[in-house]
Amino acid sequence: MGFLKKHIYAVLLIVASFVLIWQNISNSKWRENQIIRSDVAIYYTYLPATFIYGNPLFEGEVEQDSKFRIHTSPTGRNAVKMSMGVAMLETPFFLGGHLYALLDSRYEADGFSSPYHLSISLSSVFFTIFGLIFLGLFLKKRFSKTVTLLTLFFIAFGTNLYHYTVNETGMAHPPTFFLVAALLLLTDRWILDKKIWKSLLIGLVFGMIVLIRPINILFCVPFLFFLKQPEDLWKVHLQRLFLPLSHIVLIIVGAFLIMLPQLLFWKVQTGGFMYYSYRDEGFFWTNPHIWEGLFSFRKGWLLYTPMMFLALLGLIPLYKTKKEYFIGIVVFIVPFLYITFSWWCWWYGGGFGARTLIDILPFMAIPLAALLTWLLKNKVRMSLVLIPFFFVYLNNFQTWQYFKGYIHYDSMTKEGYKKIWWMTHTPEGYWELLQRPDYENAKLKGVEEEFVSVE
Repeated sequence: MGFLKKHIYAVLLIVASFVLIWQNISNSKWRENQIIRSDVAIYYTYLPATFIYGNPLFEGEVEQDSKFRIHTSPTGRNAVKMSMGVAMLETPFFLGGHLYALLDSRYEADGFSSPYHLSISLSSVFFTIFGLIFLGLFLKKRFSKTVTLLTLFFIAFGTNLYHYTVNETGMAHPPTFFLVAALLLLTDRWILDKKIWKSLLIGLVFGMIVLIRPINILFCVPFLFFLKQPEDLWKVHLQRLFLPLSHIVLIIVGAFLIMLPQLLFWKVQTGGFMYYSYRDEGFFWTNPHIWEGLFSFRKGWLLYTPMMFLALLGLIPLYKTKKEYFIGIVVFIVPFLYITFSWWCWWYGGGFGARTLIDILPFMAIPLAALLTWLLKNKVRMSLVLIPFFFVYLNNFQTWQYFKGYIHYDSMTKEGYKKIWWMTHTPEGYWELLQRPDYENAKLKGVEEEFVSVE
């Protein structure tokens, strides 16, 4: 018992890791070769093109509907909608899958047989597990061991990160979660002891975060506040942060180096170092859908991930105990939500909940931990900890509903949600209550005008 008590943090993380790995292998559709498809196939396309077919620039006559997910750039050369950040991170897993396919005659070593689907699926659980480890190491310095463990449990199993770790794998969200958690830990240690390797590594990690999704450049904002010591004046803090300037230069160099392959790819394929690869898709800045993004029955963040409602409540005790973190999160989350939900497809296509907000879960873990700390300080309030445990159960049940196809991937309505609530089957008349999004008008005008039933 003494060993267990001393190493409870590591033991529980190992148990959680085995659960996630088991769920990933059991639930994800790698056996049916259904991992590398849709957005995942676009992120992935760089890997087989480079390592198997020797065609990293997608040269020649490559059909649009072929295994390579490309489009024609303004120069007439082939380009890819998604950047290569996710592919870079998935490279070790891809190579492992490729080696297995080469050694087992049952599979084609073509980049698209079952070993490749399994390897990409397992990458998601790897990134989530190590993201949780890094996040835990960061939180342990600021909160008790009990609060840290509860926070990690609620983030891992009480949000849609769980779905994208074990069911719909291969997406960009677990890698981004991993990178942001790593950046929290790195910067926390860097500010106290600046080393050349730490500065370069911070640059590489932050550069990868931005490479995966350019609007993630906003992620630098919270760190300006997180790294401030409560007793420091802002002048002292800024000097501690930016001096010596050589370390800031090293961070910029690291970020540039990780993005350089993408810049060179764009230069060769499109004629410019910067290229807007989404072409006719864009933002509608005067018509953001923030309310819908947070509360709609189609994809509302707080509806399908109510754990984040508790995290937002946690900003109140966070303000009282760690004001710098409160300011950093608030200053960051307001523009981030505005930009995220100004995208023409504010629901981001098919998926479970507001999947783009999985990326900010390491930040939201901080106010969630602050709320749990406040609850556990009082015996009367302690009983309220049952609420996040209920949200874990609700998240898992709704994840199961989505996995079974009962919660629709993009067409949920209030009436449909009420009809399917706590149901283990689709009741009569359910499908007629769902409405397909108006993708065409949303893309052209930022406003949906025509709705048709799923049936």
